[in-house]
Amino acid sequence: MDSLYENSSFILRTVASGEKCSRYKGNTVMQESEKEVYLSKRTKVLLIVFAVCLVFALGGLCILGILYANVSMQLSAQKTNNTIMTRQLEELTANYTRVREHLHINNIMERNIEELTANYTRVREQLSFYEAFTAQSLNCDMSWTTFNGKLYFFSCNELNWSSSRAFCVSKGADLVTITSQTEQSFLASKIKAWYWIGLNDLKTEGHWVWVNNQTLSETGVQ
Repeated sequence: MDSLYENSSFILRTVASGEKCSRYKGNTVMQESEKEVYLSKRTKVLLIVFAVCLVFALGGLCILGILYANVSMQLSAQKTNNTIMTRQLEELTANYTRVREHLHINNIMERNIEELTANYTRVREQLSFYEAFTAQSLNCDMSWTTFNGKLYFFSCNELNWSSSRAFCVSKGADLVTITSQTEQSFLASKIKAWYWIGLNDLKTEGHWVWVNNQTLSETGVQ
C-alpha cells in the first residue's frame, strides 16, 4: 500500500512535471511566433520606408533631369545667340573697315580735288596776270619767270615807284614782297637792271615797310 502510494506520488510528480514542461514549451513556441511576427512587421515597415525613399529619389532624379534639360536648352540658346552676335560683330567690323576705307579714299580724292582746284586757280591767276601785263607792254621786251608757285613779271617800262605799284595793283598784283633769303637770292640772280620792289619808307624815313605792311626784320631778309 505504501509502495502503491509512493508510485502514485511519483507518477503525479512526473505528470505534473510533464505538464509544466509542456506549458513551458508552449510559452517558448508562442514567444518565437511573436518574434517572427515582429520581424515581419519590421521588414514591411523597412520596405515601405525604402519604397518611399526610392520614390523620392526617383522624383528628385526626374526634377534634376528636367532642370538639366532646361539648363541645357538655355545654354544652347545662349550659345546660338553668341554665335549670331559674333557674326553680327564681324559684319559690323567689316562694314566699319569698308566705310573707313571709303572715307580714306574720299579724303584722298578731296585733297586731290583741292590741290587741282588750287593749281587751276593759280594757273588762271597767272594767266590773267600775264594777259593783263602783256596788253600793257606790247612794245616792251618783257621777262617772265616763276619760283615756288609765284609768277614774277619784269617790266621794261620806266615808271616811278608809286606809278609802278599802281600799275601792278590795277592788274590784280603788287610789287614783289621778298619773304626769304632764298627768294631774294633767286631774284637777285634774275635782275640785270634796276627794278622797283614792294619796300618803302614813305611814312617814316628810314623805317622800311613792305607793301603787305610787314617790316623788313619780320620777313627775315637783308
